Amino acid sequence: MTVLLALLTTASIGIGEFLAGGLTKRARANEITSTMFGAGVVLTAVVAVAWPGNPTGRDLLLGGLAGIANGTGILLLYVAYSRGSLRSAAPAAAVVMSSVPIAWDIAVAGTSPSPLTWVGIVLGVVAIGLSSYQRDGDDDSTGLGIAIGAGVVFGVLLILLAEIGEESGGSPIFVQRCVAFALAVLVTRLTGPRIFPADRADRTMAGVIGLFATAAVVLFVLALQAGGSLSAVSVIGSQYAGVAVLLSVALRGQRMWWWQTLGLIGASLAVALITIG
Repeated sequence: MTVLLALLTTASIGIGEFLAGGLTKRARANEITSTMFGAGVVLTAVVAVAWPGNPTGRDLLLGGLAGIANGTGILLLYVAYSRGSLRSAAPAAAVVMSSVPIAWDIAVAGTSPSPLTWVGIVLGVVAIGLSSYQRDGDDDSTGLGIAIGAGVVFGVLLILLAEIGEESGGSPIFVQRCVAFALAVLVTRLTGPRIFPADRADRTMAGVIGLFATAAVVLFVLALQAGGSLSAVSVIGSQYAGVAVLLSVALRGQRMWWWQTLGLIGASLAVALITIG
């Protein structure tokens, strides 16, 4: 069940990133972020009602801190995308995002997965970079640096979500989305004339992205509560860039490079090793 939930997390993030990659070329990144988190608030309100629990003050605080991390990470990543560095930004952010929880597990949590699981984790990190990297002569080095920063923040987000108590239900996730939305609105209002995209189609698309992104957070928390280790679930969940590449090949006629194929095969093998281990 843990692996299935982690794979669903991957699919949900991948679909959202595929949609966001095109939208950030048309609308301001800050406005997209505000809209997607607004949609997330609505969805997590339903989740909180349907998934009651007994959250402690610590759980709600972790949810709030996770909201700050999520809002900051998305803003940074979408800025990186808007600068024309999607092809290098996506793999850089994904690799860093998966590496931070691994470092936490080793240095702080003292988790000791089996040797087979560790092989799968390392292979999975390599597969993330291979499956999502694309040649692009117009890469923006500044955008790449921003994407790496986003990856660090996302890694912190995963650690914070992992620390939420199993009996807390959906309330911390609702708090997380509310805080992220408030942060996004504040930044958007300070940097532009609008909070949401002016075009209705762009607003709708950003809302759809927000639903997929929120579903990914819920699925990630459920995967951890089903007994998965932070390192393993983070690596599986970070394969989202490969999903976005596959969608681009199938729906946009994008070319798949040989190393991307190798990376996707490696990702499948990594998931199998983590499952067996």
